[in-house]
Amino acid sequence: MADDSDFHIPEPPPGIGQGFLEDLWRLDKPMPRMEGPTLLLHYLKRGFDTVASLPTSNIVTIITIAVSLFLFSGFLLIIRNVDKILTETGSALHVSAYIREDAPEEQVNAFVRELESSAWVRALHYVSKEEALQSFRADLGVHGGFLDGLEGQNPLPASIDLTLQPDELGIGNIEASVERLRRHPLIDDVVYGSEWVQEISSVVRVFRLFGYVTLAIVLGLVIFLIANTIRLVIFSRRDEISVMQLVGATSNFVRVPFIIGGIIQGLTGSLISMLFLAAAFWLLNYELAYSTLFGIALPHLVFLDILTVISIIVLGIVVGAAGSSFALRRFMDV
Repeated sequence: MADDSDFHIPEPPPGIGQGFLEDLWRLDKPMPRMEGPTLLLHYLKRGFDTVASLPTSNIVTIITIAVSLFLFSGFLLIIRNVDKILTETGSALHVSAYIREDAPEEQVNAFVRELESSAWVRALHYVSKEEALQSFRADLGVHGGFLDGLEGQNPLPASIDLTLQPDELGIGNIEASVERLRRHPLIDDVVYGSEWVQEISSVVRVFRLFGYVTLAIVLGLVIFLIANTIRLVIFSRRDEISVMQLVGATSNFVRVPFIIGGIIQGLTGSLISMLFLAAAFWLLNYELAYSTLFGIALPHLVFLDILTVISIIVLGIVVGAAGSSFALRRFMDV
């Protein structure tokens, strides 16, 4: 009969991980109870192990997340700066509201005072019928004498020339403000630079639609890639997972590290996308600062606001967690 000195503890079989499960296999020291910070550190370590176990697959997934969020955030950046350019150039946009011929003078004066106190109006000038005729005569120059026969029967309407507040010059706001004027009973018609406003609005709407559709398609691909990567990790650790289940590991004890692995993928991809977007933005702004178009200085661009940046990073985390959860439900019975 062999004594204790002849007893040899075998090495763990292939597939059994180090640390926690190695201690369990050797049975040479009691297993500590994990709770609180110890359990959290275990989850984090196992989560990073999940990412490091299949580096090629995880790198491809992280790059896909980064590219998809970079494209989406790029669309958001373009839309924000188009809004900014429209706001800045819109200060030269004059909206002319023509007053009905039969409008009572008292009501017109009251309406003008109402507009002057409106928060969405930056500047206002009331043009009477006589002023309109004089301005038209001045525009005609040497041909102004043709209007001499119109004395007493001025066909030109009175009007109100307005300049909107900058906040009202964003895409869609101009048309909303014009429609607000057009619905007033004293107003016969409203004239403004509708063509270029509508063209810019149409371009921005197409950009938004294309950006959201592209994001939905690419995020679906990202979730699939994350799920496939987690599936490969589950397959490579099937023996380890089986042992953990045999010794009574809870469902969360097995699942949480994989969820954390997906979160790490999403967080890393979203941070990379923001870094590349910031670098591209800085380079573009640098070029624009020293460039002109037909002698006109190009506009200074603005980056995404902090809330949008945080939202994109959170979106990457959610996508990573969703991909891991999908893989766990489909490929692992825990």
